[in-house]
Amino acid sequence: MSVNASHIWLEEPLHQEAHTTFSAVIETPQKERRTLWFRIPSKHSHLAVCSSDAFAIANIFLIMKEGFTCHFHGSLSPSLLRNLAEFQSAWAVWRPDRYKRVDIVPDCEAEEVVTNKRNHAIAAFSGGVDSTHTVFRHTIGNCPKEWKREVKACLFVHGFDIPLKADDAFDRAIKPIRNTLEKVNINLITMSTNLQEYNIEWDDTHIAGLASTLMLFKSNFNEGLIASGCAYSGLVIPWGSNPITDHLLSSSSFGIVHDGASVKRLEKIKQLSQWDDGYDNLRICFSAERRDENCGVCAKCVMDILLTRMEGIRQSKAIPDLTEANLSALEIPTAHQAISFANVVRKAKDKGIKDSWVRVLEKRIAEIERAKSKDKKPIHHIGKLFKRMVGSSLNE
Repeated sequence: MSVNASHIWLEEPLHQEAHTTFSAVIETPQKERRTLWFRIPSKHSHLAVCSSDAFAIANIFLIMKEGFTCHFHGSLSPSLLRNLAEFQSAWAVWRPDRYKRVDIVPDCEAEEVVTNKRNHAIAAFSGGVDSTHTVFRHTIGNCPKEWKREVKACLFVHGFDIPLKADDAFDRAIKPIRNTLEKVNINLITMSTNLQEYNIEWDDTHIAGLASTLMLFKSNFNEGLIASGCAYSGLVIPWGSNPITDHLLSSSSFGIVHDGASVKRLEKIKQLSQWDDGYDNLRICFSAERRDENCGVCAKCVMDILLTRMEGIRQSKAIPDLTEANLSALEIPTAHQAISFANVVRKAKDKGIKDSWVRVLEKRIAEIERAKSKDKKPIHHIGKLFKRMVGSSLNE
């Protein structure tokens, strides 16, 4: 056994009155130990299983970042190990400065056989446009019949976009999500985890969180659906969840499915606007002080508001109205978003829209460009990124 290596030990499930906890101890090559846990309310714990495969997926970015062999003290599925080898190879190419492909050495290899399981799917769900559209298209929407899944449950995880310390916000967020899912006869399952605490590069690592939490329910579901963030026409690589590598977090007994990349974001919004129960319960914001609400003024909220205005779509009742004062103070933190907003202005002009918001947004973009004019890559010089985005959010 090599001196420089990572180790993962599964612990016995802890069954308590309120919840069941699945956990594992991870030891880094520097001999630092940490405990990763998943906590499931008792009313849902009978649907889950303490899957070794789930813990391998949960830690995949951590062990790639350490760059040494990982000894997994337990059994792993050969099918998952095969997929993880290719998953690692892709990420080592995309981010060679951050990740390396490493050997994962389990005590033994055996497929996790699950019997008497129906052909049902469980979907990751946050209440946003993408996950709500996945629910919509597989229930009452127009998903192609060859692709359509029988989604029986959705999983909402505390510790991802709503921090663990924000208990009240998570509890409040459950109500509109449950209202949405009840309308299409889908059960809501909740869970909490400290996974993000050890995966700080969340732009990359969120897929490990999504896939591993879904994998814990492999005893009752055949597949886990993860809604696409970008369309095929506007892929951003590398990005954690994508249609190239998501499926490589599957085993022979449980598939991870990247769903909805054939539908651009604007088209998703159009379709959802016809479904009041889903559309008026949307939670698209990661910036609101009350984490269960939409702030209406961050770049993410403003983008969706402007897309609806540009296309004549009614605005979701869950999103506050946008004023010109809000738009004049808009912060655009990333180059991706800068290109997206520039495209909004261009598209609005092409459509002959003369509303005051177009002028205000154009002025705000110019102000931000001037403020960043001393940077090596000001917004209007990011040509390569623009080509990669292929129209950015307007094409997503």
